[in-house]
Amino acid sequence: MGSRPSAPVTYRPTPTAPTIYQSIIPEKDFELARDYVDELKGERAKKKKNLEDQGFGAADMAARQKSYMQAEQDMYKASLPKTSLKP
Repeated sequence: MGSRPSAPVTYRPTPTAPTIYQSIIPEKDFELARDYVDELKGERAKKKKNLEDQGFGAADMAARQKSYMQAEQDMYKASLPKTSLKP
């Protein structure tokens, strides 16, 4: 019989310190982002005002919902029998 084969040798690289990267973001980028967000807020305010002018504001919707609820209750009361059963 033959001799046993030698165990494989594994070489590991020596550990090194991680490389740390630092990103530098110019101030101009922050200003551009702020201007863009302000522009979006302005557009949103215009759309909200437009919807409110068309009658879709919070107060208008609440009044409409209240009238729907009242109409539903009136229809329910109208569907009840008119005569009561008294012994």
